[in-house]
Amino acid sequence: MAPATASGTWAELGGLAEQLLGVVQSVDGVIAVYPAQPLWQSIAGAALSVVTGDAPALITLTDDDELLAVKTRIAVGTSRPAPAVAREVAEAVRRHLLPRPAAVDVSVVKVGA
Repeated sequence: MAPATASGTWAELGGLAEQLLGVVQSVDGVIAVYPAQPLWQSIAGAALSVVTGDAPALITLTDDDELLAVKTRIAVGTSRPAPAVAREVAEAVRRHLLPRPAAVDVSVVKVGA
């Protein structure tokens, strides 16, 4: 995938989130990607998902002029250590976003099948 940039519009960030989902899923050891914010943490988000039928975002992006914040939650298999997979995901996301600086938050929420 080619490196991408984001200027902050909703359409551009949505497209970038889709690109980053592919980057995350391509890392060896990632077996699933979960909503970036658990529905139980966002009652409004859960209600909106039920009403609209839209799936919650698997990658969330928060853009300001200097830094792009990226958040994702993953499940990893047992073939590789979870911390190593999480670090590799974060590095792959940063590399994809170059030269744009990014703060990448990767949470491992499940280990195993």
